[in-house]
Amino acid sequence: MFVPLKEADSVKWSEYSLILPAVSIGNVGQLATDLVISALSPSLIGFFHDASILPVVGNDAFDHNQSGKLNLSVEVYKSEEPRLIIIQKRSPVCKGYQSSYCKKLLEWIKECGFQRVVMLSSVSATDRIDSQIKGSPLRYLTSSPVKDNKFEQLLWVPFEKKLYGFSNEDEGVYSMPGGGITRRFFEACCQEKVNLTVLVTFCSEGENIADGVQLFLYLNQWINIVDKDKVEAKFAGKPSDFRIPSSWSLMFGSPILHDFIF
Repeated sequence: MFVPLKEADSVKWSEYSLILPAVSIGNVGQLATDLVISALSPSLIGFFHDASILPVVGNDAFDHNQSGKLNLSVEVYKSEEPRLIIIQKRSPVCKGYQSSYCKKLLEWIKECGFQRVVMLSSVSATDRIDSQIKGSPLRYLTSSPVKDNKFEQLLWVPFEKKLYGFSNEDEGVYSMPGGGITRRFFEACCQEKVNLTVLVTFCSEGENIADGVQLFLYLNQWINIVDKDKVEAKFAGKPSDFRIPSSWSLMFGSPILHDFIF
């Protein structure tokens, strides 16, 4: 599944954390991952090749010089500081292959021995319960029974379960419409005892740049990737050396927002 650009890159990564997006409503996880890659300028070390992944090819999303480099469906990047392996996924899993993809992804994750896995995702805002309507749209979910103390320090809200007529009243279920493989992957990680944290936001389909930025800043509170002020200054139209992926200049959006960030 993982094809390294160099044989030396096919190694154990027990000291690294893995960040990857879910292809979900508004593509918010992918947008947030774009910002992670743009902020760190990590090295491209390989890609995923599998029948479950729809093929996609296009111009390099981060190449401001338009040198003709190409991006593929799923690429893997490596950052030495902070120690991160980052997956950017640009196409959904083929219909009927989600279970197969999750199984192969988990096998690769366990083989690499990552310190922790972080999935960036989004779910539909139309299916929220009462407690999810008020306050921040950002939530977290962890497969580990031992929670990171920093979550409580940051006053993060855990993703709430939803009660249905057929569910146990004391338990409920995680409802994630529009979340792609998020719930399936989370349940698989719980079963396989993989340390997964899902950072998720409620959103609607449309102009999702703001949702992507908020999810990135949410991650940035936990894993210090870049100075928060640089990001906020950039999106406020103030001087900042934080770079927006060049591919974002082609996204749908108002002329005012476009002039601010590009």
